[in-house]
Amino acid sequence: MDLFNKGPGQSSTGSNRLLLDMYETPTHVVVDLALPGVKPEDLDVQVEGLTVTIRGHYTEHQDQGTRYWYKALPDGEFLYRLTLPVKVASDEVDATLESGLLHLYLPKAPEARTRRIEIKRAGDSIAHD
Repeated sequence: MDLFNKGPGQSSTGSNRLLLDMYETPTHVVVDLALPGVKPEDLDVQVEGLTVTIRGHYTEHQDQGTRYWYKALPDGEFLYRLTLPVKVASDEVDATLESGLLHLYLPKAPEARTRRIEIKRAGDSIAHD
């Protein structure tokens, strides 16, 4: 399911209450995803090409015989796929989970990083064939 019809695509199965920030710095793509009640051992994060896959399960909050008047906390299995805006160095990704927030720090692949190009005076440039 496409959750946002602009920019990089995100899709999910399970809960559709995705609380996510994805932003780009000159050297990294950063993803912050709210996952309340999820433990690190209940998560699997993979990066392949331009796709980040996050799967796991929320802790069940329901006891037998419980009658909910309102239920907004997610539970059960989930699978999120995020499309990255640029290539990243998948072997250098750093992931932490703190206070229910998954933080992915994805270094851009060297070819995807912004580089400043030096401008030379016309007489100083090298001839090109």
